[in-house]
Amino acid sequence: MPDSEQKPVSRFSRWSGIILMTAILGVAGIVSALTAMRFAIRGREVEVPSLAGKTADEAKEILSHRGLLLKVSSSHFSSEVPEAHILDQIPSSGTRLKVNRTVKVLLSLGERRFAVPNLVGTSLRAAQLTLAQRKLALGKALYAHTPEGDPSTVVYQAPKPGTQEGSDPSVNILISLGPPAEYFIMPDLIGKSADLVASRARNEGFHIGKINYRKYPGVEPGVVIQQKPQAGYRLTKSDIVLLDVSQ
Repeated sequence: MPDSEQKPVSRFSRWSGIILMTAILGVAGIVSALTAMRFAIRGREVEVPSLAGKTADEAKEILSHRGLLLKVSSSHFSSEVPEAHILDQIPSSGTRLKVNRTVKVLLSLGERRFAVPNLVGTSLRAAQLTLAQRKLALGKALYAHTPEGDPSTVVYQAPKPGTQEGSDPSVNILISLGPPAEYFIMPDLIGKSADLVASRARNEGFHIGKINYRKYPGVEPGVVIQQKPQAGYRLTKSDIVLLDVSQ
């Protein structure tokens, strides 16, 4: 009787062990498969697409289809790429990248806008200070005689005052040298009375320099015998007229 009662217990223990071992192996297999899948997914590489000219939303959608992420790293002014569109990317298109990695992009701020101040009527120094305060640069500073504007002041600028667009934030100015000079034709003074010539010249605003007196045979004293500029030359009221007079 004792031997017949122990056999069923031994058989039950053997089957229990088999079932337990099978369960353990099954769980281990599932865990191993999941781990392998996870490593396979993490290790998978994809090609980075070109994102140039795309918006951030468009780029994000394109990258998501390849298992990649998007990050806007910075922004920069551009006259070629519209505002809010991608200028550049890191890594570049064609690069192999593991999934779940990030592609950094540089967004365009569009063409730079800057406000040009009114410089007309100011001096060169004042114009330079005003531009520096606005983070603008002085371009070319040209000088010319102009009928309008005070001497040594700005009479014209380009671009004109107001909001402008462009990649070169510089302003060119024209500075007045005063009104254009008025020209006269030098008359022939030879043989005329030096006193009368000097008096008339001064009355009309011309400048007579130091008169050089010298003896000249056959000519009475006080007569112009030489002049500079010579007759027919152009001169302005700022020019000096030199006379040689007989003694």
